[in-house]
Amino acid sequence: MTKVADLEIQDYLDTPALGDGALQIYLHALDRSAPLPCAQVGDVIGLGADELELAIRQLGALRLVSAQLLSEGLIAPVAPDSARLQLLSPLIRELEQKQRAVDAARAIYAQLSDAYQRSATRSVRDEAVTVVRELSDVRRVITELSATCTNEVITAQPGGGRTEEVLRESLQRTQDLLGRGVRMRTLYQHTARYSPPTTAYVALVTEHGAEVRTLGDGFMRMLLFDQEVALIELRETAAGAVLVREPSIVHFMYESFERAWSQASDFDADYHPESVRQTTDDTKATIIKLLIDGVEDKVVARRLGMSLRTCQRHVSEILRDIGARNRLQAGYLIHRYGLDRVAAGPEGTEGAVEGGQPGI
Repeated sequence: MTKVADLEIQDYLDTPALGDGALQIYLHALDRSAPLPCAQVGDVIGLGADELELAIRQLGALRLVSAQLLSEGLIAPVAPDSARLQLLSPLIRELEQKQRAVDAARAIYAQLSDAYQRSATRSVRDEAVTVVRELSDVRRVITELSATCTNEVITAQPGGGRTEEVLRESLQRTQDLLGRGVRMRTLYQHTARYSPPTTAYVALVTEHGAEVRTLGDGFMRMLLFDQEVALIELRETAAGAVLVREPSIVHFMYESFERAWSQASDFDADYHPESVRQTTDDTKATIIKLLIDGVEDKVVARRLGMSLRTCQRHVSEILRDIGARNRLQAGYLIHRYGLDRVAAGPEGTEGAVEGGQPGI
């Protein structure tokens, strides 16, 4: 027969339900005035040896039978309230001790975390150019700069549509800024118009006063706050950023954004055929310019924020429209038709190809 010392709560956890055999033994013992020999219980209840062993282990693990009598081979029921106190009181005390240890550790981490964040914030506030490598730190800096911004936030987001996670993370911050009357201007690439999450996000924020435009190419990723501080992406990792406070650099970034903004088209979240045609023409004009520069398809796709397959489809359409069989012939025909000058636009800037040119 199983020893009482071997009966632990884990025996019950392994078989969490009180089995029918254990229940029958307990109810049968309640109807008896004297303890029952364990060897006879199985025959009376109709349990095999293995079933009897399991039932007694369950009753012993839950302290529902007398431990002393069980060690003597007898079964005598224990009141459930008494069994509960025997079994659960030590566990509850252990849990309370562990909870106090958890609470104490949390308090220490919270205290040190506040000190760490204050130190990190102070360091990025005092330096003209600061590298912020951790994504969590970048988000914290953006949140702080957004909270203290009073006039205007400028964002340039190349690379096509943005992920739902990124848009969701920035939505509340954007709404708070607009609710305080801060002007917000965002520049995307034309390919962002074909991203449903980005289109839905733009529709929502423009209703609250945000201004959003798109451009084919020619701008870098950045955030500017009140023309005083800027964030640009860190070259070696997309998770990091460079915080810039040096006035001349910030001014240069602002002027670069304004130049791109003046050439961009309004991002209308509603579908308009004319708007789609215009952005498609602008995209093709950008691709023509990059073809002239000899840029590979995968680089073109990355710069324009589109898939390689979509980029190759545009290139094929351009070659077909100008009657070229390959890139070499395309370069000749582009120069012949003057498409290189049209693609460059006025003063060397990018522009859409006019409808009078061959098939573009």
